[in-house]
Amino acid sequence: MRTKVSLAAFTAAILMGCCAWAQTDQSGVLVYQAAFFADARPNTAMDMIGRLPAFSFDDGNSARGFAGTAGNVLIDGASPTSKTDDLQSILDRIPASDVERIEVIRGGAPGIDMQGHTVIANIIRKKGDTTQIVAMVEDHIFADGHGVPSASLQLTRHAGVSTYEASLVRYGNFNDAAGNGSYTVTDVTTGAVTRDRAHTTGMGTGGAFNGAATVPLFGGQFKANLTLQDSPFHSSVAYSGPGGDQLITDRSGNLNGELGLHWSGNILSSQLETLVLQRLGRATDVNASTTADTDQIFASKNTTGETIARATLRYPPTPGLTLEGGAEGAFNFLDGTSSFIYNGAAVPLPSANARVEEKRGEVFAQGTWKFAPDWIFEAGSRFEISTISETGYTSQSRSLSYLKPRAVLTWTPTKNTQLRLRYEHTVGQLDFSNFVASSNLAASGVNAGNPDLKPQQITEYELSFEQHFWQKGALVVTLLHQEGKDVVDQIPVTGSSGTFDAPGNIGGGRNNQFDVELTLPLDKVGISNGLLKITNIWRFSAVRDPVTGQKRVVSGQRPQDVELSFTQDIESLKSTWGIFYYNCWDERYFRLTEVRHSRVIPPFIRVYWEYKPTPSWSLHFELYNLGQFVYNDTRSDYAGPRDTAQLVSINELSIKSQPEFYFQIRRTFD
Repeated sequence: MRTKVSLAAFTAAILMGCCAWAQTDQSGVLVYQAAFFADARPNTAMDMIGRLPAFSFDDGNSARGFAGTAGNVLIDGASPTSKTDDLQSILDRIPASDVERIEVIRGGAPGIDMQGHTVIANIIRKKGDTTQIVAMVEDHIFADGHGVPSASLQLTRHAGVSTYEASLVRYGNFNDAAGNGSYTVTDVTTGAVTRDRAHTTGMGTGGAFNGAATVPLFGGQFKANLTLQDSPFHSSVAYSGPGGDQLITDRSGNLNGELGLHWSGNILSSQLETLVLQRLGRATDVNASTTADTDQIFASKNTTGETIARATLRYPPTPGLTLEGGAEGAFNFLDGTSSFIYNGAAVPLPSANARVEEKRGEVFAQGTWKFAPDWIFEAGSRFEISTISETGYTSQSRSLSYLKPRAVLTWTPTKNTQLRLRYEHTVGQLDFSNFVASSNLAASGVNAGNPDLKPQQITEYELSFEQHFWQKGALVVTLLHQEGKDVVDQIPVTGSSGTFDAPGNIGGGRNNQFDVELTLPLDKVGISNGLLKITNIWRFSAVRDPVTGQKRVVSGQRPQDVELSFTQDIESLKSTWGIFYYNCWDERYFRLTEVRHSRVIPPFIRVYWEYKPTPSWSLHFELYNLGQFVYNDTRSDYAGPRDTAQLVSINELSIKSQPEFYFQIRRTFD
């Protein structure tokens, strides 16, 4: 009986929002001053974002254009203008000492561009003249002794209303699933089993430069940013044993450069925001497989470019209403070449070489209306028209146009409680790399290109409930229903040398998703400054398989994600320690003659300790992957198309990963 009473009291406390804990009002905007994060001794703005109750960080996406690609964090009211430089890296370069406060805007607010999100965080930086230099070194040291070191140096200079930023990074990339294991082939017809030893590797060393300047210009604010990146990567899979020796290597390289120019300011009673961005990139890949009697080499090179010009005008006719409109134009291209050689002979592939160009224009309009103290309504639409042309394997051109409406209704009955209802019709972008042949000889083999792809369309209905409690606690429950049209998956494509799998449209589909996020302070149970975060996401999708005609899940979708994070700030030791658990992932892929089941068998566990003896020094130590997760990839091969042919073999790759020791040393010079 006492347990039931305690649970009831706990539930009532949550639903009543019993504690006033942040500066807020009925608008749904929560304000966290720097003092809120003091116990955690954060180093960067990203560290502070990770401590926001009921906030899930979104890094954005790499779709072409600028609309809908930004993450859910603003900096001084504006989205970062860079696309090559990801949002998390930008936030990692903002010192926590530069942050005055963070505003969390839920559902919308007049004058705020929500960037297509229902919840965003707005980082407000301090004003004044300061100069800060941060030097950092770090390393991942694996159980077999090899390391992946990184180092960075960054400068932030505030001079009045101007800000200058620069960073130089030498980083190491690695495959955390690399290790030793087995490769088992089971002949379904005879029952014979062959087991070979397997060894996988994967790492690369790259570098990046980022520079930005924000200065007053023409009565507004002008920002220019430059990003240069080089990120090579080399991986291998080696088999040895009764089945024979095989070595599969993959050597890739990516060079990217970006220049962004951004200006915003007031014109009469309106705010104008303009953006010009230019990106150029080159990606190369050589994928080879060698056995005693077979040699395969797939090579590709893609050169890409993107030019964007965008303007947005915001006008507030009343304090509770903001109207926004604008336009965006973009030109994109990809020059792709590829070749496949099998035992010295060239094999023709559908769309082996192609040049793809896109001319795209978009106009948009929306309004945000606070029509009552506890109600906000945001509604608008974007209209996109584009012309995509391809030359190479085929020469064709087509025009596409789509209307993309969106509406969000937000009710904030109390400062701690909010309900949000969202409707949105989204249109995916065509991935130009899908127009050109590609390969993954260690897994899916060679893929054809498909110039006949259509953009995937999804209509979304979402309901969210958010409740804050106990100063740092929060509960968010979200229901999402998605109806898809022209779902992009894998389809068979026939060329002069046979039938290959290629990205294609498989018709309609649906997905239901249920999210629960809980941030629970543990002070009331005797763990001072302890914080438990739990995220659980369930997904239930259904599409019709283009080969068998049967219903199945969407390729690559993970049915469940579970994350648990415990942290405790210990002021007397000037330390924070924590434990992180992830249930890992489970994915299925469907092709013409095979089904793949890729999964990482849990648990993934890391334990860390961060010590900050002075405001200038930070030492971070971490035991990473304590459970030594197992990467398992099972491929079921059929004698022909899955709807008519028999299953002939089951191939299973199982690799046990290595634990790591990670450290980071950070020094700040003011």
